[in-house]
Amino acid sequence: MARHKKRAVPSKVVKLELYEHQQKAVDAFVTQQIRRFFLAWHRRAGKDVFGLDFARERMKERVGTYWHLFPFHIQAKRAIWKGIDARTGQRFIDRAFPNRKNENDTEMSFETPEGSTWQMLGSDNYDRMVGSNPCGVVFSEWALCDPAAWDYIRPILVENKGWVMFITTFRGRNHAYRMFKSLEGAEGWYVDLRTIADTHRNDGSPIVTQADIEKEIREGMDPGLVRQEFYCDPDAAAAGAVFARQANRLTNMELTPYQLNNKLIRVAWGKYKEGITAVAFQDRHVLSVNAFLESNLTDAVQAVVRRHPNAQLIHHAVNPDPMLFSVLDGQGVVAAPLSLDEHMRQGLAAAVLNTCEAVSAARESLTDFAMGYAPYRNTNDDVLTHDATCEALAIMQTAQVFNKNPARQPLNYGNYDKGII
Repeated sequence: MARHKKRAVPSKVVKLELYEHQQKAVDAFVTQQIRRFFLAWHRRAGKDVFGLDFARERMKERVGTYWHLFPFHIQAKRAIWKGIDARTGQRFIDRAFPNRKNENDTEMSFETPEGSTWQMLGSDNYDRMVGSNPCGVVFSEWALCDPAAWDYIRPILVENKGWVMFITTFRGRNHAYRMFKSLEGAEGWYVDLRTIADTHRNDGSPIVTQADIEKEIREGMDPGLVRQEFYCDPDAAAAGAVFARQANRLTNMELTPYQLNNKLIRVAWGKYKEGITAVAFQDRHVLSVNAFLESNLTDAVQAVVRRHPNAQLIHHAVNPDPMLFSVLDGQGVVAAPLSLDEHMRQGLAAAVLNTCEAVSAARESLTDFAMGYAPYRNTNDDVLTHDATCEALAIMQTAQVFNKNPARQPLNYGNYDKGII
């Protein structure tokens, strides 16, 4: 049997030489006792490495559980757990936490010499955090995270007087941008927006130069993405969005109070490549939008069941496996009458977005989807769940027995330049 060599790690913490904008956030915590941070910093401003160092110092001051959340669990492993710090050439966690112990590669967790526990998680797995009591949480790329994760964690941090840090760039006028605008000037919050014009190295030179920007564009980076990532432009990501009108409706929609009840909850399932989305609803009221980046339907079904405990669920999907759903839930499954891409040709997703009501976190997720869905773009990690969400909404439309309107005429997306439904 082959033996695994014990990985050697450095014994000394290599601290970051904090930039001015990073030091100001630390000062707000130390001198002003700020415990809530919203840092809208441009790409390469040092968001995640700062989050690691900030957490490490807090873990020395207070023994407890600390989380670093990415939008999706699979991204967390690739970006941070296995990622390399360009400044030092080391793994991020080797540089920030060299003296860790009891490391668990599967759970992406370890303990520090002081007795604290640090773990990387995905906001898509927030339901697995039941029973935990974190006293410090970093939300990385908050604009892409599930808004429901904060709804779950918030009361825990209020009770134990913990801290939270949201680090992100804007991906349109989504839940992150709306949260940022609502928090500007709010008591108890440190809210900071930094474009490349607002950051510099300690010697006064810019962190990202104009030459860097031009090089990115020459190498194929879309100018709109440049505006989004380096200039924190909330409108840059919206170009080409299909559901622009629906996004405006959702943004301005008044939330209808939802009372828990014993009625059946229906779950519409969409799947596209690695992406899976489950939309839970009653009549036209959307209760949750659950997105998963890993194509493991078993885990996804279990997650949705956990998120709606003690509820009778009826699942709707294209060609569902009855055995899978009956074993995991057992309440029932219905095959949806949709063929590949039929939901887009018929505009079924748009019909749902035109008429639905939603609880708070679900509305945020639907608004983000409507603002960012642009099927003409090349897919990447940011949008791999979008086509799955579109299919789930279409399946929801086919399952809505309350809707007796005549079927919409098929929509030919080839007739649209930027695609406005």
